[in-house]
Amino acid sequence: MSGAATTVRARDGGAIPAYLARPAGSGSVPGIVLLPPIYGIEPVIETIADRWAGRGFAVLALNQFWRDPEPEVMARTDEGRARAAARGRRVDVDQLMDDVGDAVAYLRGLDGADGRVFVAGFCFGGRYAFLSAARLDVVAAAGFHPTQIGVSLDDAPRIHAPLSLHFGADDPLTPPDEIAAIGAALRARSDAEIVVHDGAAHNFAVPGVAGYVPAVAEASETRAFALFERVAAAR
Repeated sequence: MSGAATTVRARDGGAIPAYLARPAGSGSVPGIVLLPPIYGIEPVIETIADRWAGRGFAVLALNQFWRDPEPEVMARTDEGRARAAARGRRVDVDQLMDDVGDAVAYLRGLDGADGRVFVAGFCFGGRYAFLSAARLDVVAAAGFHPTQIGVSLDDAPRIHAPLSLHFGADDPLTPPDEIAAIGAALRARSDAEIVVHDGAAHNFAVPGVAGYVPAVAEASETRAFALFERVAAAR
């Protein structure tokens, strides 16, 4: 099963590049907005979208950096990492959340959509999955080795959707004190789970890159989709 490039109409009139993977067969299905790592929609992200479509979801991987002067996929080299990090610092949080909201609307408007939309993010995208559960009309969200959630905890009281957040115990980008602060901010929500995976650092859920841990990737994805499927069944 493979998807194809598409575009999402932005509310300000632009066209957001994206990748859409849909499940085979007919019938109404829920959707997932997939927010990639800081490098963009790499081939491995398209592969993940295709795999998730095999679970019965329409999956839309969004180019979060389309407004930037450097919107392209960045290489996982020292130079590419530096350029990607600089690009990430240029992102306007509120504007990107508008774009994610437009992606949610796009999925909801697809032929065969059942109206239920989830958000899942990796690395840089994990912060915006968290914010989606606070700011957007989504039914649940998940983050895999998310970064910078700690600077967005003012939004925690607005969380209205179930969350599944997965961290590596040895991830230097999200240290234990930040994970503890996130847990404290979400303590009142019984439907927000924070899972810290031993033996994992950053990138544990992205196949083929440094830091990938297959067993942890499978465990975190299985747990996140258990939440998604449980929420979907209840709605």
